[in-house]
Amino acid sequence: MSIFRRIFGRGDDDAPKRLPSPDELVLLTRTESEFETTLFRDMLADAGIDAMAKNLDALSVYYRMTPRPWSQELWVLRKDLRSAKEVLEIADEE
Repeated sequence: MSIFRRIFGRGDDDAPKRLPSPDELVLLTRTESEFETTLFRDMLADAGIDAMAKNLDALSVYYRMTPRPWSQELWVLRKDLRSAKEVLEIADEE
């Protein structure tokens, strides 16, 4: 327990709930290859949606080689998530 919680007697349960930020980055999809990542980013850019690619394969970066399959992710802003899914025709998980 932190000193502020002890002094003010306020725990995590008392904290007000916050809505997610529309400017928060959220995972859109994992891609199979570097080519697919580039293709998806270009499709999103044509629709006016900025996307960030993230490579999870550290060895491919270090040794300058092609990333392993499914080791790249595309991230978009939360406010663009629905539009990005429509552009790439990704079904919502329920």
